[in-house]
Amino acid sequence: MRVFPHGNVVNFQASVREMFSADLERLLNRAIEGTSVLTGTIDADQGELRLYGRIRDVEIDEQGDRFAIRFRDMENQADREAVRSFEQLSISHEAHFDIEDPDRGTVRYSVYYVTFTGEDGEEETFFFAGENSASRPLDCVAAFWDQVRNVGRDTDFSSSGCASKFRPAGKR
Repeated sequence: MRVFPHGNVVNFQASVREMFSADLERLLNRAIEGTSVLTGTIDADQGELRLYGRIRDVEIDEQGDRFAIRFRDMENQADREAVRSFEQLSISHEAHFDIEDPDRGTVRYSVYYVTFTGEDGEEETFFFAGENSASRPLDCVAAFWDQVRNVGRDTDFSSSGCASKFRPAGKR
C-alpha cells in the first residue's frame, strides 16, 4: 500500500498528512457527490488552465496502477475518461478558503488537486472545483493553487520506521 503527502490549506493555515489511495478516492468522490464539479488541468508555470468538463466520478485501482477521472466533456457533452498511472501520483492537495463572492457574499470555497509526475520529471495537475459554489470558479482554481502547490512537497512518507528510531534523552 503506497503512501504519499496530502497538503491541506484552510484560510492560509497549512498542514500535511499521509494519504492512501482509498482515502483519496473517498475524499474526491465525497466532494463531487450531489453537485456539479469541474475538472481539468492547471500548469501555473506555463500560465495554462484547461477545462475538461464536469466530473462524474474518480476511480483509483492501486493494484492495476490506474487513476481514472470520468467526466462529461464541456464542448460536445460526450462522456470521457482521463487515465493516469497511480504510481506517478506524487502529491495531492485540498484548499478551503472563505472568499468574498460578488454574487453570494462570503462563502467557503474548496478546490482539490492531484499531481502526477512523469518519468521526465514533468508534472500534470488535475483540479476538482465546484461549478456553482462561486461566481468565478476557475479564478479560484488558479488563485488557490498558488497558495497550496508547495505545501507538503518537502514531506516524505515513503520511509518507514522513523518513529521507532527516536529515543528520548536518557533512554536506551
